[in-house]
Amino acid sequence: MLARTRDKKGYYVICPDCGSIFTVEDYKKDTVCPKCGRKFNPDKDGNVQGKYYICTNPDCGQKNVIVEAIQKMGKPEERLYAVEYYCPYCGKKDYKQADEFDLALFERAKEEFKSVEKEWLGKYIPDTEIPMGYNTKQMINYGYKYWKNMFNERQLLSLGKLLKTILELDVNENVREVLVITFSEFLEFQNMLCDYARDKFHLYNLFKTHAFHPVLNPVENNVWGSEGGGRGIFKNEVNKVIKGKEFNINPFEKYIQNGRTQEKNMKMQIIGKLGNVFSNNANAMITCGDSSYLDIPNKSIDAVITDPPYYGNVMYSELSEFYYAWLRLALKDKYEYFRSEHVPNATEVIVNKVQGKDEKDFIEGLTAVFKEANKKLKDDGLMVFTFHHQEEKAWGAVLQSVLNAGFYISAIYPVQSESNVNPHIFQKANVRYDMVIVCRKRKEKPERKHWSQIEDEIYFKVQDEIKRLEHRKKDLSQEDIFVITIGKCLELYSKYYPEVYKGEKKVSIDEALASIREIVDSQLMHTRFNQVAAETDTITAVYLFYLVKKTSISYDSLNKALKMRSIPMKEILESGLVEKEGNVLLILTPLERKKIIEAKRKENLTAIDRAHYLYALWKEGTIFKFEKSLSDDEKAFWLSEPVVKTLNYLYEIEQDKIYQDIVKLLKPKWIK
Repeated sequence: MLARTRDKKGYYVICPDCGSIFTVEDYKKDTVCPKCGRKFNPDKDGNVQGKYYICTNPDCGQKNVIVEAIQKMGKPEERLYAVEYYCPYCGKKDYKQADEFDLALFERAKEEFKSVEKEWLGKYIPDTEIPMGYNTKQMINYGYKYWKNMFNERQLLSLGKLLKTILELDVNENVREVLVITFSEFLEFQNMLCDYARDKFHLYNLFKTHAFHPVLNPVENNVWGSEGGGRGIFKNEVNKVIKGKEFNINPFEKYIQNGRTQEKNMKMQIIGKLGNVFSNNANAMITCGDSSYLDIPNKSIDAVITDPPYYGNVMYSELSEFYYAWLRLALKDKYEYFRSEHVPNATEVIVNKVQGKDEKDFIEGLTAVFKEANKKLKDDGLMVFTFHHQEEKAWGAVLQSVLNAGFYISAIYPVQSESNVNPHIFQKANVRYDMVIVCRKRKEKPERKHWSQIEDEIYFKVQDEIKRLEHRKKDLSQEDIFVITIGKCLELYSKYYPEVYKGEKKVSIDEALASIREIVDSQLMHTRFNQVAAETDTITAVYLFYLVKKTSISYDSLNKALKMRSIPMKEILESGLVEKEGNVLLILTPLERKKIIEAKRKENLTAIDRAHYLYALWKEGTIFKFEKSLSDDEKAFWLSEPVVKTLNYLYEIEQDKIYQDIVKLLKPKWIK
């Protein structure tokens, strides 16, 4: 399937034999090519299944792991097979099969690039290798060795021409550098790792997720754009910068009045004089360097505002290599920071196995930065930073660094940072809230506090916080509430650290976190678990709260959680949701469960059994065959209210559209 039609009533599909592009009402059904007569199923008849390549020859059908094949035979070449076009006369945007003209045009660009490649390499096109890293290893495994491999020849020709022109322009150096920065942003939309949003009719940029992800059907964007515009074209990127500069000169505030967004210009002009604010009359100062050493006087600043790395979530230095490889070409002769072949990340504060950096390195690095901040802050100064993470150990590492540096947490404020449609959280049950963490210097040793006293305070704080959050924001996810509440509890613990005791033994950060998690978990989960169990059934609630979106879970951790709810582990082991391997429970997918569900007696089918079975049938394309075999009563059983609730919960958590489609398309027909 190439894309949805713009009226959303059909789909563009491509014939695997002749390459003809035509529309169908349902791409999941068998269809016949109107040009060559080939019968095929657009949804099933491809040669890729997950990580496998399958030979389409019916006499062969050999199945190979794609990465292994690439490592043996090299990176496969892309093939131009379709063009999205814009007609300036009628304003139509549509798709067509790539014809001889399109192919010849591409070949011309390849030939022209070949004629300048040697001269341009290292000057206008990066010649550096992609360094092995946590984020880059997947790309390297797929045959991308150099940064230039991320682009086809026509892209390299166009990008090389553009950068060459920018560097040769007779303009003020500041203007040139603004154009170079604009060029680097524009690269996100001009590479062969860009995918296509098939129902939104535009391409995704490279970093729709924080990763280098090779795509099956890459999109070559038009560098120069067309009269019909285009996402990520150079003139649009330049216009964005111009708008930013206009705002810089005439800043304004936005506000909502009568349901409409209004703008109000600022009366006072913002003026800054750059320089050393401690030795002359400057009021703005910019430095670049290691944050564990700040060349400014001690106790001289009012506030430190920072955004520390999120533990091991995003490898920023690895991702920035993509831009650095191109920026270096333009800036290495002027700035020492760009002379190194790769991003200088030796002192980066991160957890990265490939770089050999673990949790201990993260804590030491972050503590050094926070200690320097403490030294430079006035006694009544604030250190404020944002953080969000689902992992308990990440919170522990950050808290340890804050406390080791001589701070305590005076306040935490949750702020929604990512929308439901943000691609970075797309298809993830992720945290959408940043914690704004306010820290103050610890001026005196706190009073000794027994853990049981703090535990009581935490218990009531958790209850109040959950009520407040659920009252204010009905669509808060379980992860959101959990993280926000954990943050609030750590605020309380930090005020008494390190004088927190159980008997005569000090309570460590790890012990405190584990106890806080248990309190939050029991409070947070109890009401919600019972509510979901009442709407569906107990086994389904267990799946939705403890197993969904996981491939495995330890026997002990699940058993501990079930004991809190007086649910026998035997019931879960006999449910067909998991398979036990030693002390690990492997969580089965709906397709893996299909035969298990078929073997069950009807009266033993839980809501999750029925939801998974319908999903498996939909995935296999046999749902409508199954529908024909059902009586009205049987349809009502398979899509009863508990099953519909379960399907809706699964869609909310997994963001897999199949669950939503089952409810939307089948419920009106099955439930009368």
